[in-house]
Amino acid sequence: MSVYEKLGVKKVINASFCLTFLGGSTLTKEITDAALEANRCFVAMRDLEEKVGEVIAGITGAEAAHVTSGAYCALALSTAACIAGSDPDRMSKLPDTRDMKNEILIQANLRTVFDRAVEIPGGKRILVGNEDHGCTPEELEGAITEKTAAIQYLPQLDPPRENVVPLEEVIEIGHRQGVPIIVDAAGQTYPTDRLKMFVAMGADLVCYSGKYFGGPNSTGFVCGRKELMEAVKENSFIGSHRTIGRGYKLDRQEIVALVVALQRWMEMDHEKERFDPARKRRNYIMESLSDVPGAKLEVQPYSYHVVGLQITLDKTPDETAEIVDNLRNGDPAIWVRRRRESTILMNTLFLDDGDEKVIVDRVKELLSR
Repeated sequence: MSVYEKLGVKKVINASFCLTFLGGSTLTKEITDAALEANRCFVAMRDLEEKVGEVIAGITGAEAAHVTSGAYCALALSTAACIAGSDPDRMSKLPDTRDMKNEILIQANLRTVFDRAVEIPGGKRILVGNEDHGCTPEELEGAITEKTAAIQYLPQLDPPRENVVPLEEVIEIGHRQGVPIIVDAAGQTYPTDRLKMFVAMGADLVCYSGKYFGGPNSTGFVCGRKELMEAVKENSFIGSHRTIGRGYKLDRQEIVALVVALQRWMEMDHEKERFDPARKRRNYIMESLSDVPGAKLEVQPYSYHVVGLQITLDKTPDETAEIVDNLRNGDPAIWVRRRRESTILMNTLFLDDGDEKVIVDRVKELLSR
């Protein structure tokens, strides 16, 4: 009996995405072995963070780096660094930022739920432009005031977004006005040059999520300019003062697992290890369901860690939603996504061997009812 069976928790077949709700990632034996080795003895966490940060900085081309408990935490600590720096008095006041620069500019049509991270240390979100017409360089620069602590930017590369001020221009505007740029690059880990490109462009702080390169779901890192990175560390759980980041602590095992995962990510043959098996599973599903009446199957173009297919059903939106619910409510549960009301999306990049056969059997059963 598996550990999940003992706990009464159903296994999930992840035909969706590397979702936080599903645990984010699965760790390879190389990574778990490293974590188990790290568990065997204690270590000074500040020393561990320092040395691992040096390794990550070397990989990303940054002046410094720091492991965090996820990309959301990386955004929060980056904001704290831009607001309070490494000043003990200012750090101890967070999230009370009334006497500090505390405004974080965000283009309105690049807004996400993760922007709430800037509020943890007392940042105030200032949306520039609007979701319809977007944002212009003039609007962005005009929004900078004596209260502006940073500009936060979310890259949209697959495909590129229109009606936004591109990052190169945001960096130029920010630096001209003495305002640092925080990049939310959580999932921008493939192609692997995206782990270097934002720092190379001149972004001051760049935040990544560990789950997007096979690290623990609970990890991430921020890398960037040394002065601000020192402030990130001082505001984190290893800081020597009463800091806003005290609650975002990490295990030594997680930190070691993250850096081993990142090193492996940079060295692996992604086509052979990730994409080829995912394409085979996708093709198996498509071939096995090709003769199912009322189902049109198409390859979904690669986008943002997806090797997938879409199934458009000759059913009402409610009937399609019921099928998606039934897939999730089964045992094992199968998580897929639904788009355009009667279209089901399946991502095969996170399937384990044999999962594709379970999916085919369950879909055929549900569509035959």
